[in-house]
Amino acid sequence: MREATGLTRQISAFDAMSTGISGCGLYFVFIGFVFTSAYFPGANPTMMEIMGFLLALPIIGVYILLSVAISRTGGDYVWVSRIANPPLGFITNFTISVLSLSFVGIITPQVTEWAAADIFYDLGRIYGNAGYVSLASYLMTPDPTFWVSVAIVIVCGVIVLLGVKLATYFLRYWTIIAIIIGVIFVAVVLNAGPATFKANFDALSGTTYNKVISDGVQAGAYQGVPSIFSSYTLFAGISGASGVSGFFFPAYFAAEVKQVKRTLIVSQLGAALVWCVFQTVIAAVIYFGMGVNFANSINYLYGIESSNFPYLTFPLASGLSMFWTTNPYLVILFNLAYIGTIIAMNISIIFTMVRSIFAWSFDRVLPESFASMNETTHTPVNATILLIAGSLIFTYVAVYQFGLIASIYSYSTAGIFIGFLIVAATAIILPYKRKDIFQAADALSKGKLAGIPYLAILGVLGVICSLVVVYAALIPALGVTFITVLIEGVIPTFLVGAVIYAVAWAVRRRQGINLGLTLREIPPE
Repeated sequence: MREATGLTRQISAFDAMSTGISGCGLYFVFIGFVFTSAYFPGANPTMMEIMGFLLALPIIGVYILLSVAISRTGGDYVWVSRIANPPLGFITNFTISVLSLSFVGIITPQVTEWAAADIFYDLGRIYGNAGYVSLASYLMTPDPTFWVSVAIVIVCGVIVLLGVKLATYFLRYWTIIAIIIGVIFVAVVLNAGPATFKANFDALSGTTYNKVISDGVQAGAYQGVPSIFSSYTLFAGISGASGVSGFFFPAYFAAEVKQVKRTLIVSQLGAALVWCVFQTVIAAVIYFGMGVNFANSINYLYGIESSNFPYLTFPLASGLSMFWTTNPYLVILFNLAYIGTIIAMNISIIFTMVRSIFAWSFDRVLPESFASMNETTHTPVNATILLIAGSLIFTYVAVYQFGLIASIYSYSTAGIFIGFLIVAATAIILPYKRKDIFQAADALSKGKLAGIPYLAILGVLGVICSLVVVYAALIPALGVTFITVLIEGVIPTFLVGAVIYAVAWAVRRRQGINLGLTLREIPPE
């Protein structure tokens, strides 16, 4: 009999939901909006969130039912290892955790490249200050980007190290603040409208609104509002599916939530719904607030790296906000909202993925020292430090080695949804392979429709939706090929997980411990 984990149930439903929302990232709608028109011309950018939500919905259902049935630290690591196969459980969870962590390295550099640089560029344009514009260009270079990112990652890690309450309180209040800023953003854009945007753009950008549209048309940008019923819109749902994929975070710390069943339903489904509604509203406001033909054109010009692209950095709505309002405080506020989204995502990822390392260590796949808890903060200190180090490595790779967009929408998204596919397949077999677990589960988790378990139905739909997202993530539109992404990114991550498990199995076998048997037992709470 193993000892209890030492984790305590202290996380409320709202705090768990805030962690999931932060994992999704409310203001990453700014990226997804650009991504849709830039890489999927003919896709409707106001539908990417809804399409992503629909693609993820069966997977959300799988995670809810499994987390209610087996509420343990580590989430899918425990489910897949106990239901399907111990090595597969570790490898799947290792891949999802590592690829989730990669977002810290991929996203954090945007603090300087796409937010701080935008602030100074916008202020330089508003005030006619060439020094600010020069500083903006400097902030986009690798060295300041990297060192600012290092500082942010360390601060986020320290917040997690200092305890559950500090991390969850931060995410709780950030979620509230982010929604308030969103209301302000919508009010500003609706009040200004496309006419004000056009006038300010003509005055401040160094080119003209109509020329951007003309350049876009000549380059091949879509004109008008694309149909919501098209393959382009479906595949552009990868942007939404990628964004909403933080919904599952509460399942990883299920052993620490209050009112388990209610919290796991509300937090996971609620995070996805709040994200979807917020981002759909913001995307529609941006699209019609700057004018659909202009939005299609500027995003497409960025996507093809045209010399006629009229802005310094990635055309985020936070940076382009100076064309709706020249009030410097509002421009700074909207860019700070994007920075806050990055910081909140970092905290939520590190906080959540620490639980994976804790679960592996508790099961003795990793050294048991990674499951040791600080008596004051009740935090797995060694596991947190390991994740901070991993985040810094990913940051270095993102800044000095790979393009951000290709990384976000191919490597991480494809790998995570392959992991989701395995989890969905596990849900299909649970009622038939592990009848003991299924029969002992909550009534919700073992419910049936026409004699078929909900888990099996949602599992089949989850497999199908995962395949659609993986296919969309790997198509050549992002400048990367299917084989390149698989060989250089996704497959090596699975292989590293397999090697780690094989080494752990051999070491524990020499110590007289059978990992295969250990990972078939449901761990204590």
